[in-house]
Amino acid sequence: MSNTLHMPGYRLSEYRLIVPLPEVLQDKITGLRKTLFEKHSITAATELKPSITLMQCHAYEKMEQKLVTRLQEIAMGQTPFTVTLQGFEAQPSHSVFINVVNKAPFAELAKNLKHTRWLVNVPQHDPHFYTEPRLALARQLKPMKFISVWMDCEHRQFNGRYVADAMLLLKRSAINNRWEVVKRMEFLSRGAMVQQGVLFA
Repeated sequence: MSNTLHMPGYRLSEYRLIVPLPEVLQDKITGLRKTLFEKHSITAATELKPSITLMQCHAYEKMEQKLVTRLQEIAMGQTPFTVTLQGFEAQPSHSVFINVVNKAPFAELAKNLKHTRWLVNVPQHDPHFYTEPRLALARQLKPMKFISVWMDCEHRQFNGRYVADAMLLLKRSAINNRWEVVKRMEFLSRGAMVQQGVLFA
């Protein structure tokens, strides 16, 4: 990282925008992870609490407040929606996810979030907008571990449902490698007028 990034306002941080899960579902998924990791002798990577990621990006310190403002505008126009979790899906040959049944609301959110791209335009750090919701159970497994975990999950059932009514912006820097909450943004159903402000301002 160049010295320029250490100047005031140019410090670089990593951001993750997530749809959080209620605590009861977080505990259920964390318990399942622990069971699978112990059974298949997997070393657990440091993970956030179970959640669905909408966006990952980097941004300069001076852009953070503008980013938060834009994200709040998007949240104000978003109607709360039901998230249904059922069964498992895989990304061969390394990752296993809990299947999110209703994908359309996440695709629509990702479409709106892409209008923040200019705020997170950092060389060598392209932002990622997730149109396909993924709830990770086990990531970056070695091939044989992946096969054993996936075969195990094929014989298990998982069901869950909750109302997504907010998104969280998380942040970590090179100095502090721990994720911290920047802002919780409630979905307020303010409708098309707010959405147009986001798209055309």
